[in-house]
Amino acid sequence: MPLLPLPSETPRQVLPAWVLRADRRAAKRINAVRGVPVVDRNLSRLSHFADHGLLWAAVAAGLALVGQRRAAVRGTLSLGFASAMANIVGKRLFGGNRPLIDDVPIERRLRSQPLSASFPSGHAACAAGFVTGVAIESPGAAAALVPLAGAVSWSRLHVGAHWTSDVVGGLIIGSGVALLGRLVSTPRGR
Repeated sequence: MPLLPLPSETPRQVLPAWVLRADRRAAKRINAVRGVPVVDRNLSRLSHFADHGLLWAAVAAGLALVGQRRAAVRGTLSLGFASAMANIVGKRLFGGNRPLIDDVPIERRLRSQPLSASFPSGHAACAAGFVTGVAIESPGAAAALVPLAGAVSWSRLHVGAHWTSDVVGGLIIGSGVALLGRLVSTPRGR
């Protein structure tokens, strides 16, 4: 029987109350900022392009084309394990409701809202997992990708898909999974 994501209607109070309060305050501030139409559109597109690891698959292909095959492979494997930890394990363990879409400015909203549990952010976990995996093999290539991972993570807040703690949790899970992968498979030449 396949594991299904925990529906967002079943919140779990795993995070301390002060974190939930901080999340609400941060979301209120983010949503109160007047948007720039071109930024709003592009962050929404970036968030959508990062669905299912598509963005990172394109980046991995680019890395392989410029001779960074090991970095591409390690990044992709790290992304896969980070995605599983966040989306299959994390969301089932922690759950949580997503931010209310009514609070998000209309021009920032995604066309279709995610229905899975909120914590942790799978997008942030995949971004951090991929970039940390790449960093293990090629720190220079990863340095160029950190802003992209940051933009993907921020986009999830900007479009109202996640709370700040969801994104931070995803970043920690993704980086942690990639670093654990290094213990299992040490890069060549080290």
